[in-house]
Amino acid sequence: MDNQRLFDFGGGYTGMLGKIFDLLLVGILWIICCLPILTIGASTTALYYSVVKSVKKGNGYTFREFFHAFRVNFVPATGIWAAVAGVTFLVQLNMGILMQKTSGYTGLFFICFYFLVSVFLFAAACYVFPALSRFDMSAGWILKLGMYMAVRYILTTLAVFLVIGCVLALFWALPMSIFFTPGAAIFIISDFMERVLEKHMPGKMGIV
Repeated sequence: MDNQRLFDFGGGYTGMLGKIFDLLLVGILWIICCLPILTIGASTTALYYSVVKSVKKGNGYTFREFFHAFRVNFVPATGIWAAVAGVTFLVQLNMGILMQKTSGYTGLFFICFYFLVSVFLFAAACYVFPALSRFDMSAGWILKLGMYMAVRYILTTLAVFLVIGCVLALFWALPMSIFFTPGAAIFIISDFMERVLEKHMPGKMGIV
């Protein structure tokens, strides 16, 4: 690639800078749309959809695709998020009570049980919102699919956990990274996630 082509619009450095800007943009949009808390599910679905479609595949405008996915998936994503968050809250509450009120092996057993349930719920949540962005299925089936994928594709689940762990560590060390890391994390995670989703493509909301 010669120097002229390297700096052509859409190629070389210019294309790379455009992707970086788009990842920064979707990260900011995700943070803003997560602020009401109740909309975290819809915002995360839109984040995944726009990163895969606009940033990775170069189709459509990032801003427009984000809000298109946010609007289309708002109701099911909000329902799924409310269900996952509600169950997680109850599990954490029970685990906290057990840690305060019980002792011995029986208490330890149930504390470990609730901890594993929490991990499983988080793992399933890592799949349900990307799946929602791709499949035209009811919220109930999306939840079942997310739980199935979390176990069936355990190596992918571990890879996603690793990426999220690195992002959290970076945020802990550099809080300002929160504006860039959401989009960058999804950009990396989608490499693993898309391989899984491609295997379950009956009725998809096409990211083409």
